Amino acid sequence: MQIFIQHDGVQQGPYSPEVVRSLMLDGSILRSDLARYEADGEWMALETLPGIVDGSTHPPRTSALAVWSLVLGILGILTLGIPSIAAIICGHLSHGKIKRSAGLLTGKGLAIAGLVLGYIGMVLAPLLIAAGFAAGNAAITMARKTTTMATAVAIESAVNNFYTEYGEMPSGIEITDTSKDASLVKTLRGDDPARNTRKIRFLSVKEGTNHMNGVDPVTLKIFDPWGQGYQVILDTRYTEVITVTRGGITETLKGRRVAVFSVGKDGLAGTADDVITW
Repeated sequence: MQIFIQHDGVQQGPYSPEVVRSLMLDGSILRSDLARYEADGEWMALETLPGIVDGSTHPPRTSALAVWSLVLGILGILTLGIPSIAAIICGHLSHGKIKRSAGLLTGKGLAIAGLVLGYIGMVLAPLLIAAGFAAGNAAITMARKTTTMATAVAIESAVNNFYTEYGEMPSGIEITDTSKDASLVKTLRGDDPARNTRKIRFLSVKEGTNHMNGVDPVTLKIFDPWGQGYQVILDTRYTEVITVTRGGITETLKGRRVAVFSVGKDGLAGTADDVITW
């Protein structure tokens, strides 16, 4: 038999029971709307109309959107990506359709689970991504510090080897900033025959790029990974005592002929990220 519906004060139909169920599933009509079979004159709530919402005539089925919400929620947790957003959308849509289906759709628990997982994924994603960036930055900083220490030690060793070979310092300048003055580096590389008369190559530093992390191939100035120079302090008085001042810190180093340091990432001398050879 055909069925008439009153929805929002407008009569619709007649529809077959299958069409009525379909309209209920997509929310076009509500279970609280009035309905009657065309042969009867009595209107009643659609949910009480025989043969429409009772499970015996139309067994309930699981909402596909609810299933997808759960699946996407799980994927969102695993991938920390867009699936979490899709899980939330599918969860809300399926929850609404299940509620309006008058028992024809099931899967409310699946929809809720998908929603919960979707929201968890949305919260976890930025936190874990931020943690990943922090860990990556820490690893990069550590690698740069290791490179800086290796270069600083190489400069210090080159000075000591020069002294062993010639019995004098490679420069008469007490403090050299290798990013501003290349004379010390030229001597240690064997490019200054006036001081390094035998042209011995005491220092080898990899070539840098854009005044960072190595020696400039044209000027022969040396830069650390952050684009700053190495501070080289020499025992020009030949007392084997060096006084090093880093920011507000002054240190007296005994039994040394050379000390080298970089101010590190923050560019400030005397802070915790200074890279020193003593």
